[in-house]
Amino acid sequence: MTFEIRAATRADADGITSVQVAAWRAGYSHVFPESVLYADDFDSIRRTYWNNWRFSPGNRVAVVVRPNSDDEGGADEVIGFASYGPERERARGFTGRGEVYAFYLLPELWGSGLATDLMEYTETRIRAEGFESAVLWVLKDNPRGRGFYEKHGWEPTGIGAEFADYAEVTAPEVEYRKEFA
Repeated sequence: MTFEIRAATRADADGITSVQVAAWRAGYSHVFPESVLYADDFDSIRRTYWNNWRFSPGNRVAVVVRPNSDDEGGADEVIGFASYGPERERARGFTGRGEVYAFYLLPELWGSGLATDLMEYTETRIRAEGFESAVLWVLKDNPRGRGFYEKHGWEPTGIGAEFADYAEVTAPEVEYRKEFA
């Protein structure tokens, strides 16, 4: 499969949304009820969010795309994305670490190796910004995601929190950290 990893642009917003929605529905169906994952506004809330995102190289969203091969200049197909940057505060103040905020790939491509390429790209970008370590948060009941992160050198810190992002449904999440130096 031919693919490219690059900085996201506004033209990628709908593709990013499609990847996020598909990954949530496939990966979190055992955590969140169908009434949440298939609610009428589940897609539209995320679509509005990404279409209002201020895309620029400084806003740190990378996409994995299948480049369009037609001669008419159509859009690339977004098949995965990551967003990253300085660690969000989470009541700890500035930590000097980076953070992977979101990391998703289309479910039909799980196990293809593309997630490894995207993680390596993301870690390289975080290190290029001067961060010697980074954190990410993952749902506690996400064995596939946790296994992927652990395989790539991320370690659980023992810090937990409640993920509460949508429809007043919460789920336990855990923090992972990786030292780059």
